[in-house]
Amino acid sequence: MKSRYILSLVAVFPLLAFSGCFMQGQTTEAVSVAGLMKAPVYDEGVSVYGEVSLLGQLNCPCFELESGGETVKVWYDLMVEDDQTQRLPVSVEGIQNGDRVVVAGELKTEGQYRQLNDFWASEIEKTG
Repeated sequence: MKSRYILSLVAVFPLLAFSGCFMQGQTTEAVSVAGLMKAPVYDEGVSVYGEVSLLGQLNCPCFELESGGETVKVWYDLMVEDDQTQRLPVSVEGIQNGDRVVVAGELKTEGQYRQLNDFWASEIEKTG
């Protein structure tokens, strides 16, 4: 009886552990900048992909992300909500102009500390 119980645990445990990884990393599929601007989703989590430009060249902790002929300004620091809540900064270490990235975050509506269509990053992943 004990051996059957142990065998069941050995068989089931890896499946449970592996399925937890999927649940934590589960996100929606990334869309191009052009796709997001064609059908904007504001103030909700979304992932967008494109090519980085103007990193370190703008007067803000931000860069431009371009794909499909459209561009958004991606902020990775100094993201402050109207109620003064400040978002945590996101590292851009290892990211350079010309890199292709996927950025998870939110396309923002206009507010006290942001402009319409600013994109606030919560994670940036280099793809190529």
